[in-house]
Amino acid sequence: MGRELPSDYKDLVDGYGDAVLLGHLFLPHPEGGDPLLTFMQEERRYFHSTYDDAQNIPEIVSIGWSQLIPWAYHDWNGDVCLLVPPLTGVDWSVAVAFRQRPDFLVVTGGVTEFIRRLLEEGNFPRGWPTGQRLWKTMEGSPVV
Repeated sequence: MGRELPSDYKDLVDGYGDAVLLGHLFLPHPEGGDPLLTFMQEERRYFHSTYDDAQNIPEIVSIGWSQLIPWAYHDWNGDVCLLVPPLTGVDWSVAVAFRQRPDFLVVTGGVTEFIRRLLEEGNFPRGWPTGQRLWKTMEGSPVV
């Protein structure tokens, strides 16, 4: 995708990838049934075509627009999770792009903070169902 990915994201994918987290959050893996790079490229194209005309794009998302990296897909409602490169420093953010009504949620602190908010605080993005299974491997996954 043209740049080094954040280490907390790589750790999550290596440990839990090619699976569904929390019942609906698809997390691809480089060697999975839907290879990670293919997923990122396809979701980026779809994201840009869908959101190019969106209003009220958060500044951090707008500034990093060409470098946003899709990392997960929520199959309940079509939301996509994006890695947002840092404007300064090394700390990435996560943006959730809501597909039902084009809007964004931005979480600073990267993937670790995003997952912590889900698991420890029960702070889920708008419209995401709660109380789901924490982790399930993708059916037929070549990644064990």
